[in-house]
Amino acid sequence: MSNSQDGTESDDQIYYTDQFTTWCELDFGEGFLAPGGREEVAKIIEGIDLIGKEVLDIGVGLAGPTCLLVEKHGASHVTGIDVETPVLKRAAKTVETHGLKDRVVLKCVEPGELSFANESFDIVFSKDSIVHIRDTAALFRDIYRVLRPGGWVAISDWYCGDDPFTDEMSVWVEQLGLDIAIKSLETDQTRCAEAGFVDVATLDRNAWYHEFCRDMVQQLRGALYATYVEVLGEDGARDALAEWEREVVVTSQGQLRPGHLRGRKPE
Repeated sequence: MSNSQDGTESDDQIYYTDQFTTWCELDFGEGFLAPGGREEVAKIIEGIDLIGKEVLDIGVGLAGPTCLLVEKHGASHVTGIDVETPVLKRAAKTVETHGLKDRVVLKCVEPGELSFANESFDIVFSKDSIVHIRDTAALFRDIYRVLRPGGWVAISDWYCGDDPFTDEMSVWVEQLGLDIAIKSLETDQTRCAEAGFVDVATLDRNAWYHEFCRDMVQQLRGALYATYVEVLGEDGARDALAEWEREVVVTSQGQLRPGHLRGRKPE
């Protein structure tokens, strides 16, 4: 989802353009705007029973993770929300391709409070979208509200270390070209607990993502480069390689630290 840092969309600007989402799918696979594919989705919800459950997916993106929640993990129904209509149009194609129109509903929403009644869902899931929301304290309180007793919030997101940004990290944020409010995993862990969740746990994925970035650089310096040129053009392929090279640096510095966070609403 693309929100400004105060929780409002910036002048109706579309951040996840067709060009950007095409680039992401080249990097991460069809239907994905973030890394890890089905393995990372499984890790986010590991140990949480989704069979027969109703799920809210915040920042549904291109709906690849959403479809996995139904197909591979047994969710009975998923409501996927996002704030950008072009992204949701592509998500609808993903859902249709997977034959899940009867079990997945996509909704375009306004930034801000979740527009669902209290205790509407068994699970709230999100993959690498909440970074666009500055006030995650309010978000976790709202997630708590829409969850049924005993329900789980399970997310992954882009986080940073506690140290001040290095020059390289500042350049990465600027070059990314997205409206983000990146913070530490510990900050959201505290906010989740303060919202009332118990069994709050985190998983730092920095080491895994650093190796992922190194592998992408190696591939893009080799045979994969021609594929990127074919899809994105020469300039786009060069930009992609430069972006992965930047991410190798900021992950090695411990500045860019993807992570997982989960918590349970008491019975």
